[in-house]
Amino acid sequence: MTILGSKPLEITTENKTYLFPLDRYYFTQEPGHIWLKPEEDLFKVGFDDFGQSQGPILHIRTRPLGKEYSQGKAFGTVETNKFIGQLRFPVSGSIIEINSKVFDDPQLINTAPYKQWIAKIKPTNLDEDLKSKYIIPIGDREILEKYITAELIKYEDPPI
Repeated sequence: MTILGSKPLEITTENKTYLFPLDRYYFTQEPGHIWLKPEEDLFKVGFDDFGQSQGPILHIRTRPLGKEYSQGKAFGTVETNKFIGQLRFPVSGSIIEINSKVFDDPQLINTAPYKQWIAKIKPTNLDEDLKSKYIIPIGDREILEKYITAELIKYEDPPI
């Protein structure tokens, strides 16, 4: 495990260099590519660098605020010119706030995927959810690198 504050994981392919900060968790349940960053008793949730690279983000939709959902359930959708997919709850809980800026201009995520969050979630089963096989712990460079490398190979853009 990497110590917090270290430089982000950087993976380079023929087409792009992808960056993954180590100060957050990553959720990998298909279609994956969701990051979650603790903020007091909430989590900001967003789309990672690989996810945003699938094309300009055209639309984002989320479920209404307040209703509780379990880990892995869809909390919304994201649409690019190549992909329409579900955004999944990385931890059980409810959406308590959405980032209206990214709903008005979804391509903000393409320009700064780790500064632009989609929703804030109030978790309800955090201790158990963080033990999920779909959660990459904060700072775990090795597991994150294995996951991203496998995804790049799957999508035919292997690291060089």
